[in-house]
Amino acid sequence: MPRVPGVPRVPRVPGVPAGAGRARALRASVVLALSLAYLFYVFDISHETFWTAGLGDWLDPYFINYLLEHWYHALWTFSDPFSPPMFYPAEKAIGYSHSLILYAPFYVPLRLFVHPFQAYSLTLLVVIETGILCLYVIFRRFLQLTFVESLLLTAFFLSSPNVINETVGVWSQRASVFLVPPILLLALVSWRDRPGRRRFALAGLSGFLATLLFAHDFYSGYFAFFFATIFVAAWAVVERRLSSATPVLRWSTWPLTEKVALASVAMSAAWTVYLWETGGIRTRILGIRIASQDWRRPALLCMLCVAVFVWLRGVSRIRADLKTGWMTSRLASSPWIGALALGATAGAAVFLWGYLPAYREHPRFPEQDLLDQIRVRTWHGWTGVFHDLNAYDTSGSFKLVALAGIFACVPGVRILRKTRWYVLWAVVVSALVFVMPLRIDDFSIWLSFLRYIPGFSVIRDPTRVIFLYELAFILAVALLLTAVRQRPAYRAGICLLCAYFLVVDYRVVTLGYARPVRFFHQWVEAPIQIDPACRSFYIKGASPDYMSRSPNRWGLYSGDAMFIALKHGLPTLNGYSAWFPPGWELTNPQQPTYPERVREWIGKNNLKAVCELDIEARTMRAAPMN
Repeated sequence: MPRVPGVPRVPRVPGVPAGAGRARALRASVVLALSLAYLFYVFDISHETFWTAGLGDWLDPYFINYLLEHWYHALWTFSDPFSPPMFYPAEKAIGYSHSLILYAPFYVPLRLFVHPFQAYSLTLLVVIETGILCLYVIFRRFLQLTFVESLLLTAFFLSSPNVINETVGVWSQRASVFLVPPILLLALVSWRDRPGRRRFALAGLSGFLATLLFAHDFYSGYFAFFFATIFVAAWAVVERRLSSATPVLRWSTWPLTEKVALASVAMSAAWTVYLWETGGIRTRILGIRIASQDWRRPALLCMLCVAVFVWLRGVSRIRADLKTGWMTSRLASSPWIGALALGATAGAAVFLWGYLPAYREHPRFPEQDLLDQIRVRTWHGWTGVFHDLNAYDTSGSFKLVALAGIFACVPGVRILRKTRWYVLWAVVVSALVFVMPLRIDDFSIWLSFLRYIPGFSVIRDPTRVIFLYELAFILAVALLLTAVRQRPAYRAGICLLCAYFLVVDYRVVTLGYARPVRFFHQWVEAPIQIDPACRSFYIKGASPDYMSRSPNRWGLYSGDAMFIALKHGLPTLNGYSAWFPPGWELTNPQQPTYPERVREWIGKNNLKAVCELDIEARTMRAAPMN
């Protein structure tokens, strides 16, 4: 091709065929176009309501929208981001719920150009799209999957009814799973980067964002940590078990401490099973009365013994590794790990800064809140187990893992032994996730055991694990495709199964918009006559006309009061969240005892210059104290 005069020649990259960049850009544009088309349909972005109403109703979605508007306000006013002007004078009030801090970088730029309601909807759309694109890049660049495989797995995750469903429009924090791929991609880029300042900075940033997930949404952060721990544990067990560098330690060569720990595990496990089956025991041995009915205590003792045994075995393995030199290559990654840990420490400090005061006040949810989220099922045998016992919107991923586990156990299947172990490990984890939110007849693994594990005690809804499970599942499928790279038949079979479940479980939804902007203009943005002496305020009860837009009256009052507090820079005594400050009882201004409770709160906290907001008269005047 002749050279055009005046146009500089673009140098070719050695080893890269001509047109490879254009092909890569074309494939990426296909993923971008398909994912945006899907999300535009889900968010109903072409409909008029997208631009004239807010996502969700006037209760939780209104509060979530307020949280994001608070971040926008805090950045412009340089105020404490973890102390929104609600529940005044309570501090660090954002710790009573999720902070959605990682949505703020998306919301704030959008908020400069559009209304808070539209900025909220667009933020959620952009977060999901960013996560999808980053997940595709992980498949293509780091796992070296083909374009078709990467597109299929990306579509499988995005279109899963367990990931995108009606609840995302109500509780948008559930879409926080899409923040994990960008963080993971950042960690992988830093891992592959050359040693230097940039690698250190990227690793530190990825560690910081990873632990900041806990402050953003504790459920997402904790379950992401849960699956990451499971992956690391699987890698440590399988890789070290099959490593030829580590000598085999026979029972006769085990140290006495390890033998005692393993024997304690066996005894406590047997005692647990016995109490579980018999329902308890009452007897006398050598004149000593022994009585026990609760099997959970020996179960916890069994778990403790397992932890001790694993720790002792780990010490033995490390000593053996140091002797054989297996850990020499691992020490080379210590600067990257150090940077990751440094960033994670900074993120943990931010989390504790905002959430530790609230956790000290409320270490766990009320018992009934948890019981309301447990799905009660009846066991009918193995027939229809994935239908009758399912607590999730779809069980396609569980079925695929079960089929992979059955296939891995078939004699004659030619796959690597460690791949077989990984598949069986995934089967065990999937079974655990499947039964987490269930109570089958009178038994619940969550109520009986899992909620006693540190961290799980503040999880009210175990079904929220499904969002992170679906991401862990699709990453595991991608790793499995990489492991069987040399077996095209296996790769094709896995992709066909994914395509089958994608088609069978396909169910696209459109999110609802039930917060017309005109009501926000009428009740929040309209001018209010405010007494200059006011230093804080509370909202008084209004007429049925005010409450006609929603049956959730407490959501209307608190949401409007919180937005008005942001607009005028005055903190409000009202508020809305999962938890409340101790002694705060200002939920519903319609209750006859509301004025008395307001006086009690003012007196308890020695507040001065508190005003009463008449939202219909559009006035804020000194509160009557008699």
